[in-house]
Amino acid sequence: MSGRLTVRKAARSEVYNAIDGEREYQDSKWTPEAATTAGQHENPLEWLTYMKNYCEEAINVMCRQAEPGASEFALHTIRKVAALGVAAMEQCGVRTRQAEGPRPIGAQR
Repeated sequence: MSGRLTVRKAARSEVYNAIDGEREYQDSKWTPEAATTAGQHENPLEWLTYMKNYCEEAINVMCRQAEPGASEFALHTIRKVAALGVAAMEQCGVRTRQAEGPRPIGAQR
């Protein structure tokens, strides 16, 4: 083995199934009885901060650890962060894609 991760593309349905499975895991971990502030974020900033922390951890692993383990860790993190995005929309509301409109001052395209 060359130490490289074997890349395999996935169907969207497989991706959504993985995210849904992660959400089920998250819900079982953060039951109302066991919930702390980590399980009940009340605004988008809290969710984004939580997600950013996981992304930064994965970036650090990718920069400092050997392959294929680093990429495996990163792919698990991507699944987790995607599911956190779903949880954020469940708790904070959903905004559907609209035609591009005005962007906040300083926002990048």
